[in-house]
Amino acid sequence: MTATACAISASLAAEAPMSGPAGRRQFVLSHLPAHQCGLEVAPYFNAMVERPKHDVFYVDYIDNDEIQRKAADNPGSVGQNVPWIDAVWVPGKRLAECVGGRRFAYAVASHVMEHVPNPLGWLHEILECVEVGGRVAIVLPMRTRTMDYYRQNTTFGQVVGWSIEKPTRPTPSQVMDFLSQNFFHQGEQVIPGRMPPFNEAPRHYTDRMALEYACWTSRRNQYLDVHCTTWTPESFSEIFGRLRDVGLLDCDIIGPVTGFPGASDGEFVAFLEKRSEDRPAEIALPLSLLPKVQRETSRLARQFGWR
Repeated sequence: MTATACAISASLAAEAPMSGPAGRRQFVLSHLPAHQCGLEVAPYFNAMVERPKHDVFYVDYIDNDEIQRKAADNPGSVGQNVPWIDAVWVPGKRLAECVGGRRFAYAVASHVMEHVPNPLGWLHEILECVEVGGRVAIVLPMRTRTMDYYRQNTTFGQVVGWSIEKPTRPTPSQVMDFLSQNFFHQGEQVIPGRMPPFNEAPRHYTDRMALEYACWTSRRNQYLDVHCTTWTPESFSEIFGRLRDVGLLDCDIIGPVTGFPGASDGEFVAFLEKRSEDRPAEIALPLSLLPKVQRETSRLARQFGWR
């Protein structure tokens, strides 16, 4: 992280704008060039960047008709404004193409990335639409304070692996992990160390139901909306720092920050500042290392009787 990024990060928690949802928005937008045109991904009925206060372009994975149907079935959307989506981010189609080649000074995604099966690939497409020096604000639920409490943190290897595999919908493994390990959370406070053992926790789905859903998504190639990834502020810093260090992400990482004005105790925000237009380099195994890899693979196979 650069000295400038460190200074900004240190100042984030010190500022105290108004409280509640307005304070939450104000805090996030105060660290973005919100006077310029921005992009918000999947605002649904709780947009971070509001019209007509700001010049903002909305994208979602579904069209406006489906969003209205979804909102009509969601009790939480009653009385809420469901904004009009400007473009649909069609699965399998680059975001830059979906927005007609537009460029933005910043982008915001609030409680979105955890639903994405390939978070690094998704982020690369957003960054492609952001100007150099622009920022992407990512608001995420904290695993240890939400219904994902009993799950494991997403790992660096998983994030990189999915960026290679490029799934366009939640994988059976992601579906199985979410459905079989979350608990029935009704908004009560989740306090680490005071939660019951997993086998005593209320469940949304039995293991059998989780298995059936995972098999169904595989057989039918169906999309099932789940939390594909889980995060804590510490795991986010570790994984995104490693992504930057290995050359898969050319951004300064600002934050993460918890306890900002208006935030719930189960979320945090981080900002990624784009440093260049360079795309991640194609990763290739040096040919000189190939014999060593083959020898090690053969040694392990003999040791464990695999062949």
